[in-house]
Amino acid sequence: MSLNAAKTHRKAGLPRPVIYVLVALGVLIAAWGGWQLLKPKAPKDPYRTEQVQQGDITKSVSASGSLQALVQVDVGSQISGQILKVLVDFNDQVRAGQLLATLDPQTYISRLRQGQAQIAANQAQVAQAQAQAEEARAAYNRTKILYDQGIMAKAALDSAMAAWKSTQANVQAARAGVAQSQAALASTQTDLGRTSIVAPIDGIIISRSIEPGQTVAASLSAPVLFQIANDLSKLEVKITVDEADIGQVQEGQSVRFTVDAFPDDTYSGVVTQVRKQPETDSNVVAYIVIAQAENPGGKLMPGMTANADIVIQQLRGVLKVPAAALRWTPPDQQAGAPQRSAGGPMMGGGGGPPGAGGQRPAGGQRQGGGMGARLLEQLDLDAAQTAKAEAILAEERTKALARASGDPTARRQAMREMTQTVLTRLEPILKPAQKEKLVALRARMAAMGGGRGPGGMTAGVVHVLRDGKPVAVPVRVGATDGSFTQIVGPLKAGDEVIIGGGPKAKAKATQGGPMGGGGGVRVRM
Repeated sequence: MSLNAAKTHRKAGLPRPVIYVLVALGVLIAAWGGWQLLKPKAPKDPYRTEQVQQGDITKSVSASGSLQALVQVDVGSQISGQILKVLVDFNDQVRAGQLLATLDPQTYISRLRQGQAQIAANQAQVAQAQAQAEEARAAYNRTKILYDQGIMAKAALDSAMAAWKSTQANVQAARAGVAQSQAALASTQTDLGRTSIVAPIDGIIISRSIEPGQTVAASLSAPVLFQIANDLSKLEVKITVDEADIGQVQEGQSVRFTVDAFPDDTYSGVVTQVRKQPETDSNVVAYIVIAQAENPGGKLMPGMTANADIVIQQLRGVLKVPAAALRWTPPDQQAGAPQRSAGGPMMGGGGGPPGAGGQRPAGGQRQGGGMGARLLEQLDLDAAQTAKAEAILAEERTKALARASGDPTARRQAMREMTQTVLTRLEPILKPAQKEKLVALRARMAAMGGGRGPGGMTAGVVHVLRDGKPVAVPVRVGATDGSFTQIVGPLKAGDEVIIGGGPKAKAKATQGGPMGGGGGVRVRM
């Protein structure tokens, strides 16, 4: 090769810096690929867990209401007239008997003078009637003397007696007129006193609806001029509680509430009254609950909206788990959850249409109904276990029907008892994994079967991870505050319970058999 050819070959190749860069990129790509292959992969669909805690649980009823003064008085006017003076304003402190406003008194002063004059006139009439009565009495006495002397006739004496009695009646009528005038004068004096509007109680003016010069008309009802709140150091909370919750509310329970004006402050009170009068709005029935609360610093004002929680039950230092832990179930159980029917919590009952757990196989003998199919789905029994389960189920079902004697109530009770007996007899032939499923199955049956145990607790089940698999743990479930629920069981504070996650439920196909109730393939999602 000539010298010129060698130079041409070098010029046709890549420059050395470019080659270095390409080599470095190749090394980086190879290192990244190796790291991706060697790094530990995150488990698919990981379970989400939270710890069992020991703390307080507060069960409450949430409702809304409004604040109002403990004692609030509407100050009105019983008479009509023009407002002459207004001596107080909003937020003024007043004392009982203090003058608040005055109406123009001239009309009532004139009526007062007129009444006084009328009394004087009636008193003059009394004096005149008395004089006439004295004159009639004297005439009667003269007539009687003449009559005794035989000079006057009996008729003249009777006429003089009648005239005397008539004048005495006139005296009584005149005196009655005086009393009537005095009563009218007293009424006028009362109305004159009512031209001065005074405070009936100690308190603070929270409303004023008049101005000087305004005319007050009190012909039909007393118009409200002022509103006085007696003492704003304490307030009432008027809470509207739904009918679904009112049965839990009682006097003496504590109340916690907030107001929009001070969202960071929480106030407390006590239920003082549960009113029995219903209030219906848009077909929704509610009841009024009155609570009394302190007003520290006077920050709260009448009319504010209160967001209240009435404390129904408060537990301290109890074991509690997130409410989601009691709702979570493994995917296989989500796919084939047991159903409750008339035969019991897990029973298919006795007979029924095909596919309902009561069909007859070709041999004509009734098998275990829906109970057998659900046991297969929940416990994953193998062929040998299925054969034993059939025998146990048939035996216990015969005994249960014999005890029921045709009574529907007794039959349902017998089916429930049969369920527990069958599960108890199946337990010795189950494998460890199947026994864990049986624990969860019993817990769900207890929860669905109803009934509260000691302390008002019900049956429930939570799941914990053991060797990477969820294991059911039966517990007793108590009060809840919506986020956490009280439990009693083998768990302790710090234990991890599953609240979500895990593999998704997959479609599961089961071939119908002697206990499945159908000849085809049934797919459950």
